Formats: sequence, C-alpha cells, structure tokens
Amino acid sequence: MDITRKSLPEQHYLYVDREASFSKNEVAGAMASGFGEVFGFTQGAGIQPLTMPCSIYLEKPSGDTMRFRAAVFVSAEDAARAEGNVRADVMPACEVLTATHVGAYTTMHETHKAMWDHAEKEGLAKTVPAWEIYVDDPTTKPEAEVRTEIFHLIG
Repeated sequence: MDITRKSLPEQHYLYVDREASFSKNEVAGAMASGFGEVFGFTQGAGIQPLTMPCSIYLEKPSGDTMRFRAAVFVSAEDAARAEGNVRADVMPACEVLTATHVGAYTTMHETHKAMWDHAEKEGLAKTVPAWEIYVDDPTTKPEAEVRTEIFHLIG
C-alpha cells in the first residue's frame, strides 16, 4: 500500500450527521440513508458535487458506536445553499496522509490502521478528522476492485 503525504486546499462540503453500531448492516444502512439525503438535496437544488460520496469522522470511534458525516464536497457557493437537515462545513487547508484502499469495506480498518502506524513511525501527530471518499460504486464493480480514498489529518 502506498501512503503519501499531501497538502490539501480548503474544501467545502454538505453533510448530514449519522451514527451506527459497528454491525455491517447498521453501518451500511446509516450510510445509505445519509448519502440518499445529501444527494437528494444536491439533485433537487441543482448542485454539482465535486466528489463521490464521502464519510467524515470528527472523532475516533469509542465503544460500539461510530459517528460520522455522510457528505459530499461542493463549491463554496453551493455549500452556502445548505438548508434543513443538510448542513455545510469546511475542511480547512491541511496536511494529510492519504492511501487508496482496494477491496471490501469490511477490511478498510486495516488500511486505517496501517496509516495510523505510518504516522506514528514518522513522528506525526495522529488527529481527526479522517475521511473516506468512495471512488467506485460497489453495486457495479466487483468487491475486490472497489477503491476508497482515505485521508488522515496530521499535525
């Protein structure tokens, strides 16, 4: 796996908050409902997403529940159009470690762990947010080939 360091510019996004237990079905359901709400809003408002769906984690999971933002990156102008349950926020310009996970979502924790281990080895502060951009649609691509771009904020 190739883990690289990058500087990212400020990025605006639209999101809805979700949480789920760590069961595969509950996570999938929370993500599906969150992405449905966000992308339903963007379509209805004529907003062009800049990325595929993404999950943003503002805290490291604790206990048996994970909280996340089901999101999509958009222009600053489109982020200003958020309303109702769909909110807007901005990811400030930052330094990240990034890697591409290839394969099942259920093994993504292995890529996250490798990235945290890499940060520790390099003496980098491990912090949040962390986020995943789901590059491929798992309903149209074999599970073993599905790509997810993973980003970890470093300090």
